[in-house]
Amino acid sequence: MALLLRLAVRNLVRNFRRSAITMAGIALGLTLMAAMNTLQNGSHHDMLRTAVGLLGGHVVVQPPGAQGDHQGKHVLADSTAVADQLRALFPGAVVTRRLLVEGLVSSPAGSTAASVRGVDPTDEAQVVDLDDQIQTGEWLAPDDTQGILLGEAMARTLNVGVGDKVVFMAQPEGDEVQSRLFRVRGTFRTGTAELDGFIAITTVAGAQTLHPRPDAATHVAVHLADPGETRQATKAARAALPTLEVLPWQEAIPDVREFVEMDKRYSDIMWLVLGAIVSMGVVNTVLMSVLERIREFGIMTALGLRPGRLAAMVLTEGFVLGAVAAAAGVALGLLASWPIVHWGVDYSELAGTDTMEAGGIPVSMKVKGVVDWGRMAVYPAVGIGFAVFASLWPAWKVATLEPVEAIHHR
Repeated sequence: MALLLRLAVRNLVRNFRRSAITMAGIALGLTLMAAMNTLQNGSHHDMLRTAVGLLGGHVVVQPPGAQGDHQGKHVLADSTAVADQLRALFPGAVVTRRLLVEGLVSSPAGSTAASVRGVDPTDEAQVVDLDDQIQTGEWLAPDDTQGILLGEAMARTLNVGVGDKVVFMAQPEGDEVQSRLFRVRGTFRTGTAELDGFIAITTVAGAQTLHPRPDAATHVAVHLADPGETRQATKAARAALPTLEVLPWQEAIPDVREFVEMDKRYSDIMWLVLGAIVSMGVVNTVLMSVLERIREFGIMTALGLRPGRLAAMVLTEGFVLGAVAAAAGVALGLLASWPIVHWGVDYSELAGTDTMEAGGIPVSMKVKGVVDWGRMAVYPAVGIGFAVFASLWPAWKVATLEPVEAIHHR
């Protein structure tokens, strides 16, 4: 093997310019893959952080059968006791209650469909940045049972502002209509049309006045300091609350998880196409090197070197070519990722907005990259694999040479 490596290095150095150009192509491709993956991974982290904070938690506790119930017919009774039990079980986590009630909100100027989210304001502000997105007025006080926050688009539809009154009507149990007068405490803007035009926020206590069941909540969510502990936390919560449905965030908000996975698969396909293009350059380099040495290979075969050894030598050339290029590509990729991780990339001026909607979730246009070390470890294998794969055909050509014809080749 040592001899094959020496011969491979010597043969690549013979035409250093051609080998260097090919290695530069592989390295550039890997650098681009690493930098773009860091940016994409940062965008996914931001999206998942927002989705987990806004739509659920790392662990979501809800009544059996509640998953997929968009009418809000399944609610937790004694939600305060459930939340207190989870706080005792996870002392370092933020535990939030939410009560979702869909209905109709009206003002003297008009009416629109709405979903009222009853939240614990203090806890909610720790897991989602809606309190930082207040455009007029202020965030809710914990003991405010009459205040409500409206999405900016909803406030325009109703033609209301801070201090105005709105009436919310709903049928939470599907029969008797419940109505409640609220006073607008403020408006918020997430940049997502669905949220800004459909969501209203009040306190849990305020939303519970619309529900016939006492101390009701749609779910209780656990927000962990370390998301990597989600699986263990889910097991612990299931053991402590065996009669309730306990889901990790991946199952509680599957649409977001599937959106991220689909986006990653799409990127992988694009990188596969790029790899195929780069592989053509490797094929050209190794094949040209083989064609230039056909007479040499013929002499070596005539002296007793088996065709398999010749093929192994050509494959080793591809391996060395890929290994050097992969090492350079990953090093340059980490270097290119450094400013993306530390300073991020601001698309807001290009997009004309600070946020955009992705999978129904508001995503900031100011993205800070996050290095995916698992993929960084795979990239060298990808570069070497493409180089060796591209060397298979030239290796086969060498292995099938006829010694007499090869010696007389000019």
